[in-house]
Amino acid sequence: MKKILPITIPPVIGYLHHAYPLSILANEETYLPWFHSNYIQLYCPPNFQNPSRNRTMKFNFYRRPDQRVSFSPYLKVQLLNRDLIFKSPTDILLFIVACIDKGYYVQPTVDEYFLPDSAAYQKRPLVHETLIYGYDNQAFVGMGYNKRGDYASYYIMFSELEQAIVHADLTGHYDPDGLRLFKYDSQARYDFDIHLVREQITDFLHSRNTSHCFRMVANPADGVYGLATYPYLKSYIESFLYSLLSFDIRPAHILWEHKKCMVNRLKYMETQGYLKSEDGFSAQYEELARKTGMLRMMLLKFKITRSPDLIHRVLSNLDDIGEAEQSLLQDLVKKLKTVCDESR
Repeated sequence: MKKILPITIPPVIGYLHHAYPLSILANEETYLPWFHSNYIQLYCPPNFQNPSRNRTMKFNFYRRPDQRVSFSPYLKVQLLNRDLIFKSPTDILLFIVACIDKGYYVQPTVDEYFLPDSAAYQKRPLVHETLIYGYDNQAFVGMGYNKRGDYASYYIMFSELEQAIVHADLTGHYDPDGLRLFKYDSQARYDFDIHLVREQITDFLHSRNTSHCFRMVANPADGVYGLATYPYLKSYIESFLYSLLSFDIRPAHILWEHKKCMVNRLKYMETQGYLKSEDGFSAQYEELARKTGMLRMMLLKFKITRSPDLIHRVLSNLDDIGEAEQSLLQDLVKKLKTVCDESR
């Protein structure tokens, strides 16, 4: 008894709400026109500096307000209420196996206290989602962050996953339904949208509130967008010197992934004839990605050494990255205007 659905490590893993769907989509290159037309804008809420409300900074790629149910045209998403599906522990195992047999990836909310490969295993309750994409004899195969902090596959016995689901207290949880299904849609189609790319890059450059574009779905979200997020990220990192907020590498990791996404997007645009490699945009962004990766590594080193000098170097480097990116984007937006005008 064995069935394993395709899975891979995607280009964005900083948060699981990106990593899980993209781990499914990135198995096929057909998703690239959609992916390169998205994952451009950055966002953070304005209140991260209040330790009583947020002990970390919610620095992230901008997410549409309907993205929980409409992540990508290539992904069918179903949100289910766990209590309506699972009437007994036996139902849990049979349901997940049946879903996998029909090509569905299963994302249950679990208590990682019961997951052997989790850092929280038998130490503390940690209600979080996981992704199940296969089974082999009496074990499920899942994907998530393990006790070493790596995003990787793991095996969990049927009985262990059953306990993890049964004991997950969803009271006050951000996903109270507790169960989500994903299925790749091979019939979907999305053409690369150069006009959307130009619009989002312009929003990023001028720090425009992209959520205004989705007012028909939800009221605009207050917050900081694009290049204007950099001073907020600096304030957050500087707070490590005074221990005002808990250390979290994810904001710096997301910034690094953003630069790598921009590199891949620009290279894709070169292969599609929108840009030329001699324009130099992808090469310049590769340098920004390299510097952002070094910044991330310095923060990880700071976590161990607590050397204030590392924070000061990170803050200085972040200024340099922001200034270089602003100059680069100004040139890129001018180039994209010409490209878009010619394509009309």
